[in-house]
Amino acid sequence: MRALARSSWLIFATSLPRLLRSRRALLVLLLALVPAVLAWIASKLTGRSSPGEMAVNGGWLLLVQVVTPLAGLILGSAAVAEEVEDRTLTYLFTRPMPRAALLIGRWSAIAVVLIAILAVGTWLFLVAAGGMRGEGPPIDAGVTRPLFTAALAGGLAYSALAASLGAFVKSPIVVGLGYAFAVEGFLANLPGRNQLLTVQHYLRSLIAADGSTSWAKVEGLSTAGFVDGRTAAFTLLGIVVVALVAGCWRLARREFLLSS
Repeated sequence: MRALARSSWLIFATSLPRLLRSRRALLVLLLALVPAVLAWIASKLTGRSSPGEMAVNGGWLLLVQVVTPLAGLILGSAAVAEEVEDRTLTYLFTRPMPRAALLIGRWSAIAVVLIAILAVGTWLFLVAAGGMRGEGPPIDAGVTRPLFTAALAGGLAYSALAASLGAFVKSPIVVGLGYAFAVEGFLANLPGRNQLLTVQHYLRSLIAADGSTSWAKVEGLSTAGFVDGRTAAFTLLGIVVVALVAGCWRLARREFLLSS
């Protein structure tokens, strides 16, 4: 266990600067700025919506349902797949270190960068939404707190799933996109217990548990049937842990063949 922790920390420390300079991080940063840019443009072109209405509708439709999954999948898929693409996986696996350290260390670095980017993107979006001039609910703690929580928790969950997929399949980003936008897009809007199989359901539950009444007007957040906030939080944490454990297990047993 000590060797795993030491090796994971070493990979984390070497991966973080490399990730900060990568094109993936730049792409995710630009992606996270899109909601803020669109909210700023809307504040200049129209004044009919209030700051609170823009924050909850734009935050849910753009930030939580689109930007958060995409950002998590783009960065998370780099945990193992990037090492394969750069042909550095063989070198790492010939070192006296547990294979699981690669996934844990790389994902930890990804999680730090992802949280920072999503937090900045969410904050800028709320600032831009505050420029709306329409009458209606303001942006208060019941809007900002659930939005930050859902964006950051969703980013961690999706990135962990993508990182784990990299240990199982060659193109984790493709599989991840199919799950996040096809499977979840279908199951999350079905009645009944099918929603329990989606990350989006638990993100909705986090918002419903801690959000103001403004969120009830957003499509998909006005219905009952959500789990309580603590259950949603523990479920998302469980998704992260199970995904990483499964990825570590597969990574320890998989034989990687790098073509010339």
